[in-house]
Order: sequence, then structure tokens, then C-alpha cells
Amino acid sequence: MTAAGATIERTTSSPTYEDWPTLTGRQKPHHLLEQAGDHALGEKALTLAARAGSRSMPWQRDAQLAILAKRPDGMWTHPLCVIICPRQNGKSEILIVRVLFGLFKLGENIIYTAQRWTTAEDIYLRIWALIEGQPSLLRNVVKHTCSQGRGTIHLKNGGKVVFTTRSADAGRGFTKLDLIIYDEAYSLTDGEMSALAPLKMAADDPQTIFASSAVNEAQHPDGFVLSGMRELGLSGEPDDVYFSEFMAPEEMDRDSEDTWRYASPSYGVIQTAAKIRNTQRELGVTAGGKISFDVEILGRGRWPTDLSGERFEPVIDLDAWRDHVVAEPELDFDDFAVSFDMPEDRSVLTIGAATRRVDGGIHYEVVFHGKARDAVETLTKVNEKNPRAVCVSRSSPAMSIVPDLEDAGVEIVLVNEQQQAQANGALVDELAADLTSHTGDELFESALQVAEKRSAGAGGAWTWDRKTGSVISPMVCVSLARFGMWAEVEQAPAESKYETEDLFIV
Repeated sequence: MTAAGATIERTTSSPTYEDWPTLTGRQKPHHLLEQAGDHALGEKALTLAARAGSRSMPWQRDAQLAILAKRPDGMWTHPLCVIICPRQNGKSEILIVRVLFGLFKLGENIIYTAQRWTTAEDIYLRIWALIEGQPSLLRNVVKHTCSQGRGTIHLKNGGKVVFTTRSADAGRGFTKLDLIIYDEAYSLTDGEMSALAPLKMAADDPQTIFASSAVNEAQHPDGFVLSGMRELGLSGEPDDVYFSEFMAPEEMDRDSEDTWRYASPSYGVIQTAAKIRNTQRELGVTAGGKISFDVEILGRGRWPTDLSGERFEPVIDLDAWRDHVVAEPELDFDDFAVSFDMPEDRSVLTIGAATRRVDGGIHYEVVFHGKARDAVETLTKVNEKNPRAVCVSRSSPAMSIVPDLEDAGVEIVLVNEQQQAQANGALVDELAADLTSHTGDELFESALQVAEKRSAGAGGAWTWDRKTGSVISPMVCVSLARFGMWAEVEQAPAESKYETEDLFIV
């Protein structure tokens, strides 16, 4: 078994493949949970698909073999399969091969469902084109239809497949289902699954496949089911689940072609540098668009943290936050505080800053977002500018760099929970009073889209909840830096300068 959350293997290049000379995308998923099994059926399925004119890239082949793997007792090794991959990489080809083999060789009753009819219709048309082009397949077809949002193919061996959108009556005409495919699973509800689940009970060895790009919580309010399936895969515990997730981790540079190759297994064949660069340019004009790029192209999902199905409410209203972006504020560069924080998985360290505006308000920015070992040098440099305070939460994983900072002569202010709650209250009040502004950094928006709060005492006091598993450090830094603005400051040397070309304080 390959455990989910395995060590990241950075790849700057990929091996070449004789059948795919331009393919340079990483063929191994970032997260993989898979059990050993007999791949004989998978090999036969690939042969059938190839004869019909469908070729598979190595990553698609690996998924097809895993999906069709059998245990020694003849049952499916993975009765539950979850495939999460950025859009426009060819995950549909995996589903097409599975449907073809299940239909013609296993005689299965299959239902393929999608969020949109255009998607379901496209898969139907692609499969039908393969069948029409292969006389040995076509002569086994009894009938086929495609109208009114429903496509069907019936075979002489009793096999049947329906292509449809999800609805309460999606399973009409079936008494049992051997295979259920939920494509576009980013929008899938418990109710839609409940409409089909009873039909699996009549099958001897049913299988369910979830296929999707990542969830963007701001755009996919019904992303709870897929999020739950992902959590199941990441747990590494089930011994009968296949889980494959292609994505580029947060610490990889979103502007680097190496990152694009890492996230997109079909890079060089379907995805290309020109396509991704154009998409990045189009989406990069707004904070929300940048998040969409991360989700759709890099696979960096914005996953619901509360899987109860309740609608997520941001701690700070997103529209109010966006209304306070100021590109060129008038600042008192001699009056500022800095802070640093790190999520529990220690994947990245963030340095934030709060600078006094000439009107008495406070302006926030992200100074650094990267590796912890590089943060010490940055904080030491910032400290030379004589900030009011360099703050960190007593409970932050970033406490690990405090000894190095102190060795470098940086005096650290340790902020407790009550003090952070006090700063959070001030932040909310000052936002409402137009005494808060910020750079509009997408890191703030990303954090606010997933951040949750927890009680920090009586009177509605609250602090940021670190247990969500998301990177919320940019907003934690805002709170810590706000607290730092209450600290007493020593007089800075007269010759100190804080303005630079890119940042206000370093």
C-alpha cells in the first residue's frame, strides 16, 4: 500500500515515453492510496480500448489497472475509487476504458452521472464513436439512444450503460447497478447518491468511482461529499479504497513550469505552457481568479472543513475585506510591527506586517511566504528597521525558529490566546470603521475562504482555529501584527529608511 500523504518528490523533468514523445507531466499522483491486486482484467481492458482506438498515457494506465484490480477471491480490490485531477488532463479517458470493458466483457449494468448534461453527452458520444469504429463491438449492440438528457447503450450480453445528469430518478430502468460513476463529483449531494445506492445492493460485487477536479468552496457549495471522500483517502486507513490526487503542493511556485508539470500529468500532450500561461493571465486580474487558477490548474482545492453540510460563513466578510484594498496608502514607515506564523503541517512560513497610516489606520501586507529556513534571514533584516514588535503566537509551530532569531539578536514578543483575541476584536472593529486597509494579496483571500474561529473566553472573544488543516497563517499574522502595534517602540536611528521598490517596510 502506498500511504496517502507520502513524501513529495520534486520533479523538474519527466522521463520520455515512446508513445507520447511530448509528454513531460509528472505521472505519479501527489497523494496515492492503492492496494496490491491482480491486474489481468486491467490489461485486457487496455487492449480492448487500444483496438477501439483509445490510447492511454502512463498515469491513465496506472489508474485503469488499479480500478480493475482483483483480489485473490475474485472480488474488486478497490470497490471504491476516487480520482482527483486538475481539469483538461484526460481523466475522462480512464472512465471511458472502464465503461467499455464493463459493458462488453463483464456485461455490467452501469450508470455514468455528471453535474452537466454536456459532460455526460460528450462521454456518450466518445464511447459511441469508439464502438461505431470497431465492427466487432458494434455488432453486439442491441440499441442505443441519446435524447432528452439521457444516453443509453444496450448489448446482447445484457450489459447496459446510461449516461445522465444527477437526479432523483437517474436510476430508472435499473433493478441493479454493478458500476456507478460520479463524474464532476465536486458537485454531488447525499441525496443524489441515495437515489442510486439501493441499486448497488442487488449486485454481487458493485464498484463506485468518483472522478473530479478539486473543490473550490466559494464556487462549489455541494463539495462536501467529495471532500469527505478525499479525507477518507488521505487518512490512509481503508484497505479497499483507491485514492489518487494530482496537485502541486502550496510551497511550489505557481508561476513555474515545473509546478505546472507536477500538477498536470498530461502536460505536453493536453496541457501546455502556452495554455496555462494564457489561463493564468486571464484569471490573474482578481484575487478570486487567482484562487480559481490554483484550484483548476494546480489542483490546490479549497476544501470545506466542516463536512456536516452546513454552508461555510467566513470569519470576516469577504466583500468587506475586498473593499479595503489600497494599492498606494499613505504610511508612516517609522511605525510598524511584524509577525510570523506557520500551519501545523509546517509546509510554509508566513511573515506579515502592520504599518501605521497617516490617518491613524493600519495597513497590512504579507512580507514573506516560503521556507522557514529563509524566514530567519528576512526577519533579522526587518528587525534592523526597529519595528514596534516581532510577534508570534505561543502556540504556533513557528515557535521552532525563535531560538535562531534570538541568537540573531531579534527580541520576540510571545502573544497568548487572550491577547490575540483582543487583536481580532480590534481588527473587526477597525475594518467596519474604515481604519483597516491591505494590499489585496491573494494569500489573505485564500486564508479567509477556509479560516474558522473558536471561542477564546467570555463575551464573544475568539481566535483562529488551527485544527482545520488549512493554511490560515496570513490572517493569523494580521492579528499578531495588530497586537504588535500596541507595543512600545524604541526611537529608530534617524538614518533608517524603510521604503523599497516592492515592500513598504523591507
